[in-house]
Amino acid sequence: MSALESAKAFLAALQDKDAERAASVCSDEVVIALPGGEAQLEGKEGARRLVRMAPPFIRIVREEEVLGDTVILRGLTRMPGQFANYTTWTFETDGELIIHVSFAWKPAN
Repeated sequence: MSALESAKAFLAALQDKDAERAASVCSDEVVIALPGGEAQLEGKEGARRLVRMAPPFIRIVREEEVLGDTVILRGLTRMPGQFANYTTWTFETDGELIIHVSFAWKPAN
């Protein structure tokens, strides 16, 4: 699986609330930096936890950028009837498995 395929699989798993699938594309030492920069989740259990705690959103990827082993996905994240954000997801990989995830939101409305 390529870095881009792993990143897309992670987001699909997040959308589908499939914690095991999200963990399967992550390294054992993955670090997930939460917005705000102070909190992070670690390891495959951290990936599972992110999926379990994420509210139901609709995520639409509009741009893909691959820079070596880093994948940047940009798009829209919205909770119907609540809010919409432009979201940038950055996935650092070892070429296949995800080793670091960060994401940032910017209000869309």
